[in-house]
Amino acid sequence: MVGWVILGVGAVTFGVVTWWRGSLTVGGALAAVVIGVVVAYCAGVEWLLPLFVFFLSSGLIGRLLPVELEAGDAKDKQPRDLVQVLCNGGIYGLLALLGGPQELMLVTMAVASSDTWASEIGKYFRQPTYDILRLRRVPPGLSGGVSVAGTLGGAAGAASVAMLAFLLLANADTTVVLRIAAVGFFGMLLDSLLGAGLQARYDHPERGLSDTRRAGSRLSSGYNWMTNDLVNLLAIAVSVVVALLAF
Repeated sequence: MVGWVILGVGAVTFGVVTWWRGSLTVGGALAAVVIGVVVAYCAGVEWLLPLFVFFLSSGLIGRLLPVELEAGDAKDKQPRDLVQVLCNGGIYGLLALLGGPQELMLVTMAVASSDTWASEIGKYFRQPTYDILRLRRVPPGLSGGVSVAGTLGGAAGAASVAMLAFLLLANADTTVVLRIAAVGFFGMLLDSLLGAGLQARYDHPERGLSDTRRAGSRLSSGYNWMTNDLVNLLAIAVSVVVALLAF
């Protein structure tokens, strides 16, 4: 009983601190607390570690590698809201609730970390960025754009979560870690493909291509309803299915 009281206090404290520091909106903080409590109760307190690694590493990269966005895409410096938290961590929480395979839980966070690291590192180094489908130059930070630095960052992000298998899985070996990292990296590439092919892009006469709809902009490609959050959710979901079939 005492342990659960401590967990509850810790979860609420985490939510308040992340909201106060501007990392999460109120809705995002509440969603993070709920997911954390579900994971701790259903899978064990130790399974909060992948969530912390994803959240803290993503925030740390954003602070260590500050950038001034030109693309104005959806993955900007605004606090993560409820939808963003659910799209990135919801499947992780659902797998914990259902008692799903623990390797798949790590896969979801490997995909989320890979995508976030790729985006942040790619925007910081501002190397030539190309649409993954059309192979033409696009602004750094635009969904569907890839660069060498961003791709390497995505691989590192997937590996950062995959390495946790050594701590969390009883049967973990190098093969297990590599396949989790590989599917995480695959998910990042799939996210880019979905971003380039389906996500809404808007063309502004002065600002150029952007993932964000502004006054005076027109839909250039994709669908209005296909947001960056939905792309993230689809990439994670498909990666889980791929891992389920491959593992």
